[in-house]
Amino acid sequence: MSVSTLIPKTSSAVENIGMRLYLVPNDPERTTLVSANGVAHYQVNTTKAHRLSAPVLSIRRPAESQSESLVAEVEWKRFGAHPVVRSHIFDGSMQQMEVRDFLYKLGHHFTPTRYFLGDDNQEYRWKPFKDIGHVLTHLETDREVARFTQELVAEGFFRGERKWCLQIQPTTLDIDMIVLTFIIMEKRRRDRVSAEAMKIHNCDEDPAEGGGCEAGGAMG
Repeated sequence: MSVSTLIPKTSSAVENIGMRLYLVPNDPERTTLVSANGVAHYQVNTTKAHRLSAPVLSIRRPAESQSESLVAEVEWKRFGAHPVVRSHIFDGSMQQMEVRDFLYKLGHHFTPTRYFLGDDNQEYRWKPFKDIGHVLTHLETDREVARFTQELVAEGFFRGERKWCLQIQPTTLDIDMIVLTFIIMEKRRRDRVSAEAMKIHNCDEDPAEGGGCEAGGAMG
């Protein structure tokens, strides 16, 4: 689907009544977020300027020009540098900040839970739950705002299919910010899963040669 097939962006009041957005395909780096009636609302792509450059993830929605359609870009960086996010959703003008400052940690150093300040000046928390998926809550009230989970679709364009879905409840938080933070969180979660799978795979290979878990591999 091209950006031109997406529906026009409406006002925040209409956007925030709640909605379900299905990932087609289920890949946070390259997907289209489609509502139950089959209409695409956001498009996510990841590109590289050349083979050795850092990948840049872009999120777009419909607008009169390419520049106006851009919700955000996330440059993942290389060689241990911190990724950065560029977007106008922070205060209306295009700004850049490190992802770790936008989606920040509180408390335990190794927790995957992340917090952010919404455009409504309220604090929110993305937290992963086993067998459920990521859940976004309002920090002060603990009210659920959104969750990413798999469901059997009961009606609409995907009826009868099991689809991964970003379920968004009525909220004062801008949908653009929900989508941006979710995409970053889910991409990073899958990176962690891939890294763990690779670690296990390496531990299973030739332990007698000194590279496996039995030889003191880095599993702790």
